[in-house]
Amino acid sequence: MKSEVFNLNVFTNVASRDPSHCLAQHAVRSFFDVFGKDSRHRIVTRIFIDPNPNPDIFEPWVATIRDGLPDIPFELVQTNGMLDGFSRSLEVCEGAYAMQLEHDFVFVKSRIHHSLDRMVDEMRTRGIDYLRFNKRRNRPAAFDLGLEPAGDADFPICRISGRSNNPHILDIARYREVVLPLLKGPDGHSVGLEGGLCRHVGGGYIYGPYGHPRTVGHLDGRRLRFSDGIRRRLYLLGETLSRRSQRSQTNG
Repeated sequence: MKSEVFNLNVFTNVASRDPSHCLAQHAVRSFFDVFGKDSRHRIVTRIFIDPNPNPDIFEPWVATIRDGLPDIPFELVQTNGMLDGFSRSLEVCEGAYAMQLEHDFVFVKSRIHHSLDRMVDEMRTRGIDYLRFNKRRNRPAAFDLGLEPAGDADFPICRISGRSNNPHILDIARYREVVLPLLKGPDGHSVGLEGGLCRHVGGGYIYGPYGHPRTVGHLDGRRLRFSDGIRRRLYLLGETLSRRSQRSQTNG
């Protein structure tokens, strides 16, 4: 019986006036495709959604998410921005660990070689409060200018000098004790979820050995980056073809 809760928190906003541009349902399904099977955890899913900048499209946006997840129960929480959603997610989590997942990231299944249970166990054993999945190869860059191999051959990870809000598993108790007061304090917006936060809590870890290729793909919900746009189109095309194949097998 699945008794240990793991929280999946997904963050999105009504970024476009076209609900077909919504990506949150793909992020959720990607998580379950990689981590949702054969786990001792009961996964509790919440989608934190900011109606801005298109509040009049909120209901169609929500309908798109529900239509894309007919078999995955989730709770919808309306928020006022990313910082508010992140803070509220820490307050309501039932489990000891949670995945914080922005709406436009999907996991690269072939490059993730450990189960969710193993990751949680390793985090607990090693005292890790932040384990991120990298959108680039595991080499020094951006918030990871200080990066060095850690872990061992059975569970390779890298120590990093910074933290970003890209997909990561966090220790709820640690974040409630140290991070939540910072975010909810008068300087919460200047602390933020990335560079400013690092000055208070230091670095963390990323999954995989040094040089390991990216383990998440960024589909770019704001549609700003050309390379991410190509990745988004290819990913969505693959999802469409997969669903057609599944329907064909069912009907056949």
